[in-house]
Amino acid sequence: MINDNIELLNLIEISQYDIDKQKSTVHVDKVNKSITADVYITPRYRDCPFCKSNGAIIHSHKARRLYHPILSSYTTTIIFHQILFKCKECGHSFVQYNPLCSGSKSITKLGELNLLEQLRSPRKTFKDLSNEYFIPESSIIRCFDEHVNIKRHELSKVICFDEIYAKKLTDTKYAFCIFDPMANVMLDIVDCRRKNTLEPYFSRIPIKERLKVQYVNIDMYNTYKVLAEQAFPNATICCDSFHVIEHLTKAMDQYRLAIQRKFVKDKDSDKNGYYWLLKSFHYYFTSNFDDINYHWKPKSHYSYLRDKYAVLNKLLSIDKGLKEAYELQMNYREFNKCGTYEEALYKIDDFIEKFYKIDFLDFKNFATTLSNWKFEIINSFLVIDGKRMSNGPIESVNGRTKRILYDGYGYSNFERFRNRVMFSLNKKEPLIFK
Repeated sequence: MINDNIELLNLIEISQYDIDKQKSTVHVDKVNKSITADVYITPRYRDCPFCKSNGAIIHSHKARRLYHPILSSYTTTIIFHQILFKCKECGHSFVQYNPLCSGSKSITKLGELNLLEQLRSPRKTFKDLSNEYFIPESSIIRCFDEHVNIKRHELSKVICFDEIYAKKLTDTKYAFCIFDPMANVMLDIVDCRRKNTLEPYFSRIPIKERLKVQYVNIDMYNTYKVLAEQAFPNATICCDSFHVIEHLTKAMDQYRLAIQRKFVKDKDSDKNGYYWLLKSFHYYFTSNFDDINYHWKPKSHYSYLRDKYAVLNKLLSIDKGLKEAYELQMNYREFNKCGTYEEALYKIDDFIEKFYKIDFLDFKNFATTLSNWKFEIINSFLVIDGKRMSNGPIESVNGRTKRILYDGYGYSNFERFRNRVMFSLNKKEPLIFK
């Protein structure tokens, strides 16, 4: 029986301490998949912390329940029978040193490591671990706060700016993120994206470090452009092409709606059905044509349209201006997808002129946007280390960040949220153990 207990103590990884193998026992419940270990540790020292004498005697034992989640298939609990000493010299009482965990914690050191490693997954929440290991959620949160405190990472050659919506965490609703797309590392998260907060933040970073930044990717938010120009004198500012296409798509959709409204009065009596065509196939104007899947239905109202090419031709035959706008939009999409930096230098002005010629306010506004952000848009066609300049990597990371916020049912502490995001997204973040 004693040998079996020793093997089980080895299994749950506590045999390295001075275990009293005569008293310590391990009970395995295969039905409920749980292991309970009654552990007695032989005391090494009996020195009184009050009078420094070594004349303390054993007064009693105090059972402490410690969570030790080291086995994935079994819930492991340690009942540590801690000795209560009483000093014969001064009469004070004190407890035996606990090598399994520090202070008044209820999670062992190995248990803390196991929980923290599981929290590296963005889908794991404090509540999930609490339900899985029957540990109070507050204890897991305290463990995380104690051992995870991540500092700002050093700025790199290429960085991205973006924001995440965090209404309950910040007074300004948005938190500001800095990301390294080359190393795929979140460099820092700030609780505000306003200029009066970010200017002092960047000014505290040494100028020598800021001069290393050569490329800054931003979306079409003017504050980021001003900050990048001020904080990084050597940097080339690149505007994310996704946001440019987003503006173009909205303009195209508004133009489609304007044409559609012309037929709204006669929508039920119109034999051509132009209103319903523009309404039913609206996505043809906002999607890449190659991505559209059209399934012919012989019994539908549009059975005469055999394939997606027939649908597109029918839509573009409704209005001449709609056809010109659509073709110009698709030309810009193709240019944005396949164009080079050298082509962008001379083609961008041609596109600006053509969009200005379309007799529709939203396209004129888009042409103005292209004109105002011309150089930043041209810079987005640069290819550095085999990668085109884009804010796409940080947009992907922000999706995972929002998932952490959503799965965690919201956070009320910004520093904890910041540490959790950087700890989960950056796989090599160190832990703090004294």
